[in-house]
Amino acid sequence: MKGRWWIGLGIVLVAAAATWAEVHRNNLVPPTKWTTANPIVGPSRTHPISLMSPVGDRTKVLPLPPGHLPNTDWYLPITPQSQLTYVLHDGQSRWLVNGHAIALQNAPTDPVGQLVFAPDGRELAWSQPHGVSLIRSNGTTQTMPHAIIGYFTAHNFFDYVTKTGTSLEIHSRFPTRTLSASDSLGYHPFVFDGHSLVFDQAGQISLLSLSTGAVNPILRVRPSRWPQLVDSVSYDSHIALLFRRPSALPAYLLALKTDHTILWYRWKTGLKPQMGISAGHLVINNLDPSGQLVALGTHNLHPLPQSTGLFSQSPKGVVFETNRGFILLSQIG
Repeated sequence: MKGRWWIGLGIVLVAAAATWAEVHRNNLVPPTKWTTANPIVGPSRTHPISLMSPVGDRTKVLPLPPGHLPNTDWYLPITPQSQLTYVLHDGQSRWLVNGHAIALQNAPTDPVGQLVFAPDGRELAWSQPHGVSLIRSNGTTQTMPHAIIGYFTAHNFFDYVTKTGTSLEIHSRFPTRTLSASDSLGYHPFVFDGHSLVFDQAGQISLLSLSTGAVNPILRVRPSRWPQLVDSVSYDSHIALLFRRPSALPAYLLALKTDHTILWYRWKTGLKPQMGISAGHLVINNLDPSGQLVALGTHNLHPLPQSTGLFSQSPKGVVFETNRGFILLSQIG
């Protein structure tokens, strides 16, 4: 009898603990409906886009260069004389430049959104806790103290952002511009070849002209629902923005500013989405849990016959690994 009493008490305690855990979890993550009618607060003239019929593509197999890392699973061809091979999540990276192999010390484990390169292939840069590190093809290194983000223009000029006290300072070939340290930038805030910078001020996304200092609003989201501006990319006269809502299964919002309107699409996935430009098209991976690569058409998204893990954005387009080796997405449609 006494044994049954202890068993009953145990069941009650387990149930009480489970109830407390569920209440505590709900307190940490308030129940919020993430699919509001329109995630864009302003401007009011926006258009949701859909995942439509598939489109074809063409790809080109890229052989790895001599001296590449064994088990390379991320490959970035910059120029014929400058290429980068990576073993993701293993801390190994090798820069094959001008016939030499340079092992990168303290390079980011995940290069996506962290590592940038000069178009001439002679410099690399990445963010570290104490600043941005630069390495040149002759092996010399340099650290930009207090820098948090770096960017190379098409003419190999190095732009960077420093955070000091309550300010963000944007250093470029234009006069130094200043933002509040509370403003959010995402992975790649420099757009239009470094003439402008995208920033998020509590849900108000704006474009800062580095040449004039003028600030032009792009769009506004609810910061409680879309608190993280993850990335931005420009092509032609368009700007694509990627937002993230953290949760057990994160939600993402793609917003595209065109000349005439704002297009948007949202989804949930546990995988890390990327945006890139290939063959003149915006492409995105991990748009849904299948990880299929999609391209933006005139008004909607179209699946491609490819699935990717993390890809690299090379000067020629998107490069990723398949069962055929590494391929370049050379044509869409």
